[in-house]
Amino acid sequence: MWKQSLKKKFEDEMQVYDYALSLLAYRDYCVADMVSKLLQKGAPQEFVAAAVKKMTEYGFLDERRYASRVYEAWLSKKYYGRRHLLAELQRKHVPEQYFAEILSRFSEEEEAERARAACELFMQRNAEKIQQPADKKIYASAVRFLGVRGFSTRYVHFILEKLHFTDDM
Repeated sequence: MWKQSLKKKFEDEMQVYDYALSLLAYRDYCVADMVSKLLQKGAPQEFVAAAVKKMTEYGFLDERRYASRVYEAWLSKKYYGRRHLLAELQRKHVPEQYFAEILSRFSEEEEAERARAACELFMQRNAEKIQQPADKKIYASAVRFLGVRGFSTRYVHFILEKLHFTDDM
């Protein structure tokens, strides 16, 4: 038996527009992702351009709103910092013009609180290793833990305080 093509046959702009609206019923898309999704589904370039233009005019595709929703979803991740937020914005194809606006919503105090929470999480996960006498490898592990989660080196002092290390390492 022949496999049927996964690409839908679009005969006019309205079909592409309707399909795009059905995609938006499930989640928001940035313009670039919507264009990619429609082209991947087999819609002709000119139909895609017309549908995206129409959706943008009607406010169904709104890059600023999309950027805000990416940020709001990211906020639920409790143990991540500013650099991780920037990486998430890039990964979700948020236009660069909105980066500064979104990053300005994330205060220094909020990031410091998240860094403290990440340190606490690290301490919980590594309680047995921390109890071992004078194992300074745990310091490097803790710094990597914060770095991977998007915290800058300015938050390393939280780890130093928690692990009771001194600066003379």
